[in-house]
Amino acid sequence: MKNILAKILMPAALILSAVLTAAAAPKNEAQFDKLVKTYTLNPDGSQELRVQKQLTIYTHAAMNSLYGETFIVYDPAYQQLKINESYTRQVDGTIVTTPANAFVEVLPSAAANAPAYNGLKEMVVVHTGLELGATIYLDYTVTTKAGALPALDIFEQVEELSPIKEYVLSVTVPSGTPLHYALLNGSTKPSVSEVNGVRTVKWTLRNVRPRPRYLAVSAPAGNVQAVAVTTFDSQQAVADVIKSQLYSPEDEAVKALLASLNEGPADRRSTVDKIHEYLSTGLAQNRLSLAQIGYKVRPAADVIHSAYATDAERTLLAAALLQAAGQDSEVTLAFPRTSDPAAAGLASLQNIMAAGLVDRADEATADIAGYLSIIGLDGQPAEVAAPDHKVDVESTLSVSASEAASVAEGIYSFTLPEARSGWLGSVYASTTSNTTRPVNLLLPYLADETYTCTLDVQDGLKAVALPENMTLDTPVGSLKVTVAEVDGKTVITRSLKLVQQLITPALYPQYYRLMSEWYTLCATPLIFNAE
Repeated sequence: MKNILAKILMPAALILSAVLTAAAAPKNEAQFDKLVKTYTLNPDGSQELRVQKQLTIYTHAAMNSLYGETFIVYDPAYQQLKINESYTRQVDGTIVTTPANAFVEVLPSAAANAPAYNGLKEMVVVHTGLELGATIYLDYTVTTKAGALPALDIFEQVEELSPIKEYVLSVTVPSGTPLHYALLNGSTKPSVSEVNGVRTVKWTLRNVRPRPRYLAVSAPAGNVQAVAVTTFDSQQAVADVIKSQLYSPEDEAVKALLASLNEGPADRRSTVDKIHEYLSTGLAQNRLSLAQIGYKVRPAADVIHSAYATDAERTLLAAALLQAAGQDSEVTLAFPRTSDPAAAGLASLQNIMAAGLVDRADEATADIAGYLSIIGLDGQPAEVAAPDHKVDVESTLSVSASEAASVAEGIYSFTLPEARSGWLGSVYASTTSNTTRPVNLLLPYLADETYTCTLDVQDGLKAVALPENMTLDTPVGSLKVTVAEVDGKTVITRSLKLVQQLITPALYPQYYRLMSEWYTLCATPLIFNAE
């Protein structure tokens, strides 16, 4: 009898165990139990950033790749890194202290082919003793020498790839120091205190949801929170830092480069075209950010002779070359919009642009200018020219047996041309990877495309399947198809027009439907048969 009961109870116990295990399975790779970032501006002008994190691991992916290492980039020329504490608490409470050989100092990958920036360091902290359920504890401080940076300047995105149980960001400065601050895309108010000659502003956020891992997010799109803080007293002061480093069109190195571009046999290209070619092919692109290089650029001669440039260096050189060639090229700065415009300092800078430069980053910035704050070097609002993405294509499709894809005997298939080179080719796939979307989608630009195709029917072929006349209007845009006879020939017109650039989760199903119809319309073949 006992054996029979055991045989009955054991499977039941296994089923119950499986149910409980499934119920307890984590929905996320990991969780930040606490993430604290403390910025301090000392009375002597030095700065400190202290980061403290407690991170519990739930999956092998988190343990082996996503969070197995922490990367800290700093410049030892004016910064000092101190690891205050680093260990792992295992599930049974065992403490595994990070060994000395788990702190590996390397050259940041972005600086690998840039000798001028080979002094940068990246500390790789390899977390040891990891297991499912273990918690990583890391506490480090980066101290910056007085005068090395133009201001205490912060732009911190809040959301991580895993949820944060408690997020704290605090900023402490001497009383009387100008301090502008804002939380973007959030409603949490900071606490403000002033004690013993220092002022502290602190945000405390709890139960912060993770950002999607495979969907693009940004502060301008409104789908992540960010904290912007600066001791610059105005955006004019921010612009002055860039203005003071402009390359002069009278710089001998700039003038010599411009002259060299015009050497050789005469051709039909203008000097401006040659400048664009040099900027795109003659300068290797370096991916170091302006913050990583201390908000400083190298002299124009150094940039030209080294044949590589950061984005900022390339833009300033472009402006100088264009001005030397007689063009009116002004430099503008793009920032995210903040409730206090002065809160957007250099750390918040999204892009530096030079008018007249054909640059993808500048074009992309101009396309979403309505969601940014753009200023000139005079600190005043500036406008950038919006690129023209309007498409209006007319074509003729030869409908003949010799140029068709044969479906069956006497049945022929033809594909409508062109549309895949527009929105379908450049934007469609990246914005329709899911049928629903949990965060905002900021479209790179608003499509306005019309394709008119005249069918030149030959060989006595007769239409079996053509698109039907239709109109689809949605809150985000519309599409229209017309099939008409013009001068004895069939003319098919397809048009797509988007009117809503910021697609919220509530609007996304409408966008997805519109795109599905547009894709189907452009992908569906025309079918003809022979009489």
